[in-house]
Amino acid sequence: MKIAIDIDEKYPDTEVVIRAKKLDEDVEKLVSLMRMINMQIGVRKDDETILLDIGKILYIEAVDRKSFVYTADETYESDLKLYEIEQELLEHDFFRISKQCIVNIRMIRSLKSDINRKIRITLKNDEQITVSRMYSDELRRKLGLR
Repeated sequence: MKIAIDIDEKYPDTEVVIRAKKLDEDVEKLVSLMRMINMQIGVRKDDETILLDIGKILYIEAVDRKSFVYTADETYESDLKLYEIEQELLEHDFFRISKQCIVNIRMIRSLKSDINRKIRITLKNDEQITVSRMYSDELRRKLGLR
């Protein structure tokens, strides 16, 4: 892969052009990363609203009808329902792993088969969460493990 950068005041806006022989997995990942750069969601911490870069999110969990957003350092609350957050993040490497949880697949360090066809995921911060049986086969497919 070649990368060329052309900086000139004649350009009114920043533009990224991808030239490839075919649309393959690497190109799709590159496009997904480019979209993630400016993607943020609104979350709350105490009485403050914060625009959080989605690339920092480890996972999002619904507990008692509230949605909590977890990063390596903080836990935030969202006013959106889990399914609403899922719709916003559908194109950005997030995947539903249970009825209560969505994970950022870029934050997965490892997977281990668990009982009853479940999967235990270890995230990059060493936290572990479980993928339910209902979603385990699809996650394997999404990660190219099947």
